[in-house]
Amino acid sequence: MEYNRLLKRQIRRHLKGVPDIPEELLPLFSAISDSFDHYEADRNMIERSLDISSKELNTMNEKVRDALSQIEEKNKSIMDSINYAKRIQEAILPSEAMVRNMLGEAFVLFRPKDIVSGDFYWVASVEEKVIFTASDCTGHGVPGAFMSMISSALLTEATVEKGITKPHEILNEVRKGIITALKQSGIEGEQRDGFDSALCLLDKQTLELSYAGANNSMFLVRNSSSPLKDLLSEKNYSPILTNDNGEQLYEIKGDRQPVALQMNMTEFTSKKIKLTPGDTIYITSDGYPDQFGGIRGKKYMSKRFKKLLFSIHKHTMAEQKILLEKELNDWMMDSFEQVDDICVMGVRV
Repeated sequence: MEYNRLLKRQIRRHLKGVPDIPEELLPLFSAISDSFDHYEADRNMIERSLDISSKELNTMNEKVRDALSQIEEKNKSIMDSINYAKRIQEAILPSEAMVRNMLGEAFVLFRPKDIVSGDFYWVASVEEKVIFTASDCTGHGVPGAFMSMISSALLTEATVEKGITKPHEILNEVRKGIITALKQSGIEGEQRDGFDSALCLLDKQTLELSYAGANNSMFLVRNSSSPLKDLLSEKNYSPILTNDNGEQLYEIKGDRQPVALQMNMTEFTSKKIKLTPGDTIYITSDGYPDQFGGIRGKKYMSKRFKKLLFSIHKHTMAEQKILLEKELNDWMMDSFEQVDDICVMGVRV
């Protein structure tokens, strides 16, 4: 009988040779030989499997490295494009120095959620009057930024090129432009992108301010108890907050519709008020009051935001911006991510 080579070696070492194995032990030696054979077969199979697995693993590792390299390259390309878009958006947005030059005492708190923003602010001088807005486009990031650039261009076209100055007419004209630019037809399921806005026209000579809003309000703080009246409708506004010094905070609401294609669109409307020296105007997107934070992880909320504006209005405009930033950072507590773009404008006459 042919035994396994390892067993033969042991037989030669301890016995003279295979013929010297007692006959009654031959079945045992045969079983041992089979065990050696099975062991070697299993070992060879495992070694081959490990060899194959090692090669496959190396191949997979190379593929993963190649894929990661491609992802990093594509990510760099995407980030380069987004950063380039940021530079374009920054070039389109007026500088804060330009805002102050046109409006005097003013600040802009502008904090995109991502690198680029769907919120935007805009200012232009037409017929010795200043038009300014803080607006919030559909979405944020790159899609929102595209909408903000389109909207900003349409505002410039409507005012500077076409000479439209009444706020409600500006919003109506820009809405037409958005519908045309985005080829919107009103069919079911169609994207209805656009923006919410608070748009103001300030005549610095007469101190008359006209305002039109698309879902967004305008806030005004008056340092005296003198009433605030709409010069167009003769409506008297009631303050939403007052203090012992006779100072008052008013909220003047806009129309409940965006600057976008809607099923039941109506014409936008304007309000017109007479300002007094020292009045402070605030317009904002919803990013600040919608920010999560605090010990309970809740939204900041509009009510708290209005109280904040009322509490800081006596500070210089530069100080107000710092106080708004500090309050926002304290609210987020280094624990909460920014959830939306943030844009707040303040103007004192």
